[in-house]
Amino acid sequence: MSSMNSWFVFVVVLLLLCSITKAFSATTLVDLTTDQNALLAFKNTITSDRNSALAKNWSSNMSVCNWIGVSCGVKHQRVMALNISRFALLGTLPPHLGNLTFLRYLDISFNTFTGLIPYELSTLYRLKEIDMSVNSFTGKIPPWFGALPQLEYLSLDKNTFSRTIPEEIGNSSSLQILILSYNQLTGPISHGLFNVSSIREIRIRDNRLSGMLPSDMCNNLPNLTRLSLLYNLLCNL
Repeated sequence: MSSMNSWFVFVVVLLLLCSITKAFSATTLVDLTTDQNALLAFKNTITSDRNSALAKNWSSNMSVCNWIGVSCGVKHQRVMALNISRFALLGTLPPHLGNLTFLRYLDISFNTFTGLIPYELSTLYRLKEIDMSVNSFTGKIPPWFGALPQLEYLSLDKNTFSRTIPEEIGNSSSLQILILSYNQLTGPISHGLFNVSSIREIRIRDNRLSGMLPSDMCNNLPNLTRLSLLYNLLCNL
């Protein structure tokens, strides 16, 4: 009798394990489909793909983890990195990119992306590195960059961002490298930027920044190794 009970328990446990495994696999598949749909929506906003990099490779016929420029994590099998630097792309960023919730590295530099950076990217709290340099983005630098808790590297140089540097950048808790050179930024530099103790490099040369720099601006920057503010309109530089 006891052997029958043991066999029954074994069968029940086995069925439970199978159900859990199937549920986990289904969840992973759904989540990866979300990532795929987000990138296909991105592909649809591309108006010029001169080298046909996305046209030839980004297809629903293969796993998104095998697409050019895309890397997935081993543990969760979700899109972890998107690197399409120097792909000769022209287009805009769609809000759908905000669905890449496991994204940690985003490099779209050296293309011709235009318009504004969508607010939906503010939900990507795992982002550690963002490189959007050498494009044609316009408008104000989004203040929510300062709210990304793991962001260490932010490069937006050589675009046409205007207005002031958001004060919220000074709220960054992990930022190490900030590159905003060669834009059309104006106004004073927020004093909060000089209180980001983790920062190692600040490069904001060749803008139209004005006003006075705080005399004690480096007192709270123990890790600072590079500060580039040349070719602005700063009074005491």
